[in-house]
Amino acid sequence: MTATPFNVGAFVSGAPTSPRALVRHADLLAAYADGAMIDRDATGEAYLSHFAFGAEMQTHYAANRQSVAGFAGPCWARRLVLDIDRTDPAGALYDARRLVTAIYQRYPETVGDVPVWFSGNKGFHVAVELSHNPPPAVGFQRTARTFAEKLAADADVSIDTSIYDIAHIIRLPNTRHPKTGLFKRLVPSEALFVMSAERIREHAQHPAGDGIPSVCSCPAKLADDWRAAEVATASATEARATTRRDFAGAPDLRAPRYVLDLLRFGVDEGERHTVLFRCAAWLAEQGAPPSLVGALLTEPGRDVGLAPKDVDRQIACGIEHARRQRTGQDEGGTP
Repeated sequence: MTATPFNVGAFVSGAPTSPRALVRHADLLAAYADGAMIDRDATGEAYLSHFAFGAEMQTHYAANRQSVAGFAGPCWARRLVLDIDRTDPAGALYDARRLVTAIYQRYPETVGDVPVWFSGNKGFHVAVELSHNPPPAVGFQRTARTFAEKLAADADVSIDTSIYDIAHIIRLPNTRHPKTGLFKRLVPSEALFVMSAERIREHAQHPAGDGIPSVCSCPAKLADDWRAAEVATASATEARATTRRDFAGAPDLRAPRYVLDLLRFGVDEGERHTVLFRCAAWLAEQGAPPSLVGALLTEPGRDVGLAPKDVDRQIACGIEHARRQRTGQDEGGTP
């Protein structure tokens, strides 16, 4: 495909495990949001990468058997999503309102123009338009996470930080959630503060061409806030690199390096699942009960950006692997 600079997106038609196809990011997002895809594709699942890419992704995709996995080049975003996911729909709505209120207070120029989508299941996607147009960069996604975490902290709202993985995909507007049968629908700003959670679910029973609101003027504080996030992210990255260098010549013989690295420094994006699994297995092999393994590894697993369910799964799988090793069973459970 031919694409303008940093308008390359990874598109998934079907379940999240389906193959990725490269598309024009902004064009496809607009088509789904405007309702142009409703008749053709509204009954199925469809996702688009959170971040947009340039020619580097096209080269990577072609060289890696049409896969985006392992990409570590520059990326960019016009709109940054903050994901609120709760077991209680009313609680999710309450937090979405708090977050939007905090964004309005910080950036009064955006009042009425902050897109909020009901996810179709248990949460909301709140989008902040980066109207100051920060340049694409290697590590853009890490600055995005720092920026989003600051906004969420100011609102005293927790968000899912796993969506700032460079390859993360997000459900497209007006597509149906496979579990609930509800659609991802835009909730108008004025309605967010008056509609109940039940009414929003009724609103999501059908798709519609709602479009995507855009700010009329760039918030005065936005560029400074983004720059502060860049500085904080760079400082954290340098501190981690310095600590790694300091400890490089003094291994701790009490635990494997990968365990110490996770607890002290975190791990790179492409290694998170594997390292968390190995840490859980090693702790269990040393005799740590499952409750202790979970207590030690849950927070570090979430700190490196894994979703809570992925953290729980990797820890459980590691514990089970250790159990099989102790009992002499193989992967299939045969003694």
